[in-house]
Amino acid sequence: MTRRILVIFAMLALIAVALGFYALHLKRKVARDAQVAAEQQLAMAPPGNGPPEPVTLYVANDSDGTLRKTQITVSLPTERSERDRAVLGALLAQYLKSPSSHPIGAGADVRQVYLMGEDTAIVDTNAAFADAHPSGVLAEELTVASIVVTLNANDSKVGRVKILVNGQERDTLAGHADLRRFYEASNLGQVVKDMQ
Repeated sequence: MTRRILVIFAMLALIAVALGFYALHLKRKVARDAQVAAEQQLAMAPPGNGPPEPVTLYVANDSDGTLRKTQITVSLPTERSERDRAVLGALLAQYLKSPSSHPIGAGADVRQVYLMGEDTAIVDTNAAFADAHPSGVLAEELTVASIVVTLNANDSKVGRVKILVNGQERDTLAGHADLRRFYEASNLGQVVKDMQ
């Protein structure tokens, strides 16, 4: 009888190990599928009703700590805040491409851009933008600078930018970059010139 119990126990242990490997395989597949879906969602620019226009992006590069100016063509909506949102969506889509010079968390997106007066923009991001952002002073500061300078390059009236997460103020992006304050594009202008 003990031999039979040992054989049954061995078979059950083998089945448990096989199920564990299968569950790990499924977990990795789901994570890959979720990242691909997020990349595809952000790669599709929000539908614009105008003709394609050149857009200037300042794309961060982690390897040398710079922002690189690049131009792409995007169909933009006519309403100013929606145009700004589409521009930032195009910027985040650059970061979600694989490989990326400055990877950010899968699913990161801009929910809305609110304009306060002529010169101030409030950029409301989703939770994935901050929760999955790589931590580190340089990585976080490059992301913030990239957003502020890109927004200013495409909407010259915007000189001050504040970043929210899910409509709420957050202390930091991922532990370092201060999100409680407004960022001035004019203060980052010299930094960008030095980085080019």
